[in-house]
Amino acid sequence: AMFLEMAGGNVETAVEIYLSSQDGGGYGAADVDMAPAAAVPDAAMESPEVSAPDWWSVIWPATEEVPEAWRLQRLDPAGDVWKGAIPQPKNGPCGVLAVVHALILAEQHSRPVPDIEVSQEAVSKAILAILTQCRPQDDAPIVLVRPNETGSYRPAASVEVSNFTLSEAAAEISARAAAFQGPGGVIDLVYSAVFTRGLDLVRKEACSEGGELPLVPKAFNCWLCSMELMSLLLRGNAHGNCGAFHADGSR
Repeated sequence: AMFLEMAGGNVETAVEIYLSSQDGGGYGAADVDMAPAAAVPDAAMESPEVSAPDWWSVIWPATEEVPEAWRLQRLDPAGDVWKGAIPQPKNGPCGVLAVVHALILAEQHSRPVPDIEVSQEAVSKAILAILTQCRPQDDAPIVLVRPNETGSYRPAASVEVSNFTLSEAAAEISARAAAFQGPGGVIDLVYSAVFTRGLDLVRKEACSEGGELPLVPKAFNCWLCSMELMSLLLRGNAHGNCGAFHADGSR
């Protein structure tokens, strides 16, 4: 059941994840053919003829429309029985949801469980906290990014990029709360975090100590959250090393 959940309900992908995690699950090479049948090369999944801005490859693994798993994901209970829930229909943006949810739960941990709520106010506060720590300096602006055409997350789609002071950002994020909670809001959050940190700095941090880009790599036919993206949202920088030591052995 765990592997099926990781695969977003896709049985074939779940089996692939299981076998890869078990190095063949104990079967010999003669017993199981580990090569995927009718595999589609990654290059065939991409669209090199489609133009994309320079920042696209920092975040996404292919020059194609962002998958539904990301575009349709919400940041609200969406009719769930518990108002403190953030349901995830498909595999992909798990890490983003985990960070936002963790910040909300940390803020409301003293409440009785039935009273915990993923409200617009709670989501706005969590997003502001994430973006505030993404700033490279305390006096740097918070940058909010969203598509000019609502719901358009194609490589060639234009985006609106706006700089705000801390107090201005708090008000603007609250004004956009419904959009952040709606379809595509998790993408707007990722875009805003990357632009607030700065593209050059994200590239430098992500590629240090053995890390790599994009922040959302493709694995098991899903666009997943990397440690570099998790670090950006949790710690405000894109260093993927979460151990006690740096690559050179220093602390």
